[in-house]
Amino acid sequence: MVWAKPEFSRGAVRRAGLNIATPLLPDDSYFNDPTAWSEYLEHTEEALRVFENWRAAHAYPLNTFQVTLRGRAQRIDAQALTAQRLKRAPSIIAKLQRFEQMKLDRMQDIGGCRAVVRDLASVYRLKEAFDEAKVGHEQEEPKDYINNPKGDGYRSVHLIFKYRGKGDKSVYDGLRIEVQLRTQIQHAWATAVETVGLFRREAIKSGEGDQRWRDFFLRVSQAFAVLERHSRLRRLVANADLFEMVRESARELDVVNRLRGYQQALTLVGQRQDATSYLLQLDLGEERLTVSGFSRNQVSLAQSEYAKAEKRLGSSGDVVLVAAGSAKALKKAYPNYFADTSLFLKTLSRVIDR
Repeated sequence: MVWAKPEFSRGAVRRAGLNIATPLLPDDSYFNDPTAWSEYLEHTEEALRVFENWRAAHAYPLNTFQVTLRGRAQRIDAQALTAQRLKRAPSIIAKLQRFEQMKLDRMQDIGGCRAVVRDLASVYRLKEAFDEAKVGHEQEEPKDYINNPKGDGYRSVHLIFKYRGKGDKSVYDGLRIEVQLRTQIQHAWATAVETVGLFRREAIKSGEGDQRWRDFFLRVSQAFAVLERHSRLRRLVANADLFEMVRESARELDVVNRLRGYQQALTLVGQRQDATSYLLQLDLGEERLTVSGFSRNQVSLAQSEYAKAEKRLGSSGDVVLVAAGSAKALKKAYPNYFADTSLFLKTLSRVIDR
């Protein structure tokens, strides 16, 4: 395999990041509009050439850390799941736009790998395995979002490394790779947040969107921490109000039916091979999901039907229009659309029934 190597200076990478973070349109609607997205790409062609090379160059060091992570994780938990990904362009651009001080050449999660293990003890045993290993890579200060959760309830341990290579691999020196360690329940929570955010078209995990959903996921995170017997949160066991608030929020938002409807939608989308865009209409009142496919020549019709469905369903359902070259491309571009939220629902039921 031929691995991409950095072809541009850090200064050029930083300037490219500034250029692609400057919207061509007055808002970020071009992310959901194929025509506008093409215009945006043309407008930033040179900057994106630098950007694409910089992102691709993370593949080799990312693979190196993923192989190490998989070996160590499976020695601790034979059923551990590991995965790696290069951050999607829209996600990188949105992050550059959201944080004014963020620079492309210093972004730590362009290349990221993750291990999902069975419990908290396994997470910290895996963290210790990295802390105690003698490696040539520089490790930055770990971020323990389990003992110190983010304000939205996100929990995981993040290890950040600067790659250091020997010989011809030194060309990758300084590239940052993020290693995430989380339990199965923490992963189920994070997946549910992203799935709901994608279907509702709200950046819930970035602190945006409907406050009710954000409050719900924060409380659920705390309740899940109690179920996992996190030592710093055991005092919440005596707080019956927490579990009651989760129950009330789940009923108000109809969480179970919505997520089950999303799961059904994910299956149906994968079965449609003849369309380039998909309109998903989830009518909660009728408990009915409708999936409509539109060809490349039906963009205007798809947009029109989208607007009609939004007006027709209002707050009684969810509607989303997703564009992709094929169902296969849709899965690659939006992997969380195809995530399984069954473990989240199963764990949530333990809170609701408590």
